[in-house]
Amino acid sequence: MNKSLGVILVILLVFSMVANLYFSLNYNDLVNNHNGLISDYDVLVNDHNGLINDYDGLVNDYNEMEKNYQEFRNEILFQSEENYTTVTIVYYTNFSMNQQIISLSIPYQKYDSYHKQSHPHWDTDNLEYARNYLTPNESEINQIVTSVKGLTQSQEELANSLLNLVQDKGQGLNIRYYPTTESKYPIETLVEMGGDCDTHSILYGTLMKAAGFEVLLLLSNEKLSDGTKHVAIAVHLENPPEYSLNDYKDLVLKNNGKNYYYAETTNAYWRVGDLPPKIEHLTFQILPL
Repeated sequence: MNKSLGVILVILLVFSMVANLYFSLNYNDLVNNHNGLISDYDVLVNDHNGLINDYDGLVNDYNEMEKNYQEFRNEILFQSEENYTTVTIVYYTNFSMNQQIISLSIPYQKYDSYHKQSHPHWDTDNLEYARNYLTPNESEINQIVTSVKGLTQSQEELANSLLNLVQDKGQGLNIRYYPTTESKYPIETLVEMGGDCDTHSILYGTLMKAAGFEVLLLLSNEKLSDGTKHVAIAVHLENPPEYSLNDYKDLVLKNNGKNYYYAETTNAYWRVGDLPPKIEHLTFQILPL
């Protein structure tokens, strides 16, 4: 009996030890698993925090890009509005009786393009080079012609009104006469509001061609007192001018059987046909434009 009891006690002891060992091992596994889960959780928390930081960074970047875009857009809009030159010219229709005002918005890029182009010199031996400066198809040229046409009643009045527009009238808001070292394209003359006799003549010739007139460019064979040659335009009219000034001679030039009437483009209030007394001695080489 005592022996059997001892065996039972031994068995119970062994079972208890085995059970303790088993539960001890499971506990350690659970602790390790728990610690592993805590570690994984910490990693996930760090990853989550990192993603939140990345998101916040992206939001800040987006806001900065949006701000830069708006600033850039506003700058572009400002530049597109500002990169125009407004040209305002006072001139007269109805043979110097009615004052008119015309305003043009000329893109600076267009002016700059002409300004950077070649400006070939022309003279007696290469007068045809002057044709390079004619731009009758430019929108601003046609805007002027259309506007002036709408305010005039006859071919002669239109020719004189366009002539008055390019002349230096000695007042503000007009195309001034001043010496230049080279010819100008009409857009340059409009933006810079002036130039030499060749510059005024090229502008007038361009306007007249755009208006449908036949015109000649005139280059004097003789020099003026300042050592320069004079440049002007002659205009073909269907009938002789009726409104040229009575106090001055008319100059009529023949080309291909047609009459062309002198037009002084520099100083004001000369009309088509009038020959200023100071240049009565000049003879001219002609170039059909």
